[in-house]
Amino acid sequence: MEQVGYVTKILPDDKCKVLISRISGCKGTCKTCGGCPTPTMHIVMKKTLDVSVGDYVRIGVDSNIVLKYSIFLYGFPILMFILSILLVNIALPNLKGIDLIGFGIGLFTMFLAFLIVKFVDNKYAHLSTKAMYMEEIISKKD
Repeated sequence: MEQVGYVTKILPDDKCKVLISRISGCKGTCKTCGGCPTPTMHIVMKKTLDVSVGDYVRIGVDSNIVLKYSIFLYGFPILMFILSILLVNIALPNLKGIDLIGFGIGLFTMFLAFLIVKFVDNKYAHLSTKAMYMEEIISKKD
């Protein structure tokens, strides 16, 4: 996964601020729409190339880190949902209406898992830029 970024500011400690467009699922190719707006955002990343303000750079993303995060983001709540249903069925096998009770407890556990994911995401959001790196300078400011 690659993106193009625009260097907007050079920061101390070999870092820089880069403006990128968020990746959208819609590419604006539908006949019925005029294209979806793609919001931009600034990221702070390590300055591994000799860039200056106004340069365009190709930004690479470490797919290994993104894959691990995606597995945690989607897999953890589903795993908690399934495990809680199984545990309820094992612990209380003869209870009347166990399927409905297990499903309710599973939904509640999945909700708690989403809260955990949100907490972890907020706490470690600053590490997300470690997955991004500068590959090459596309064009230098004249």
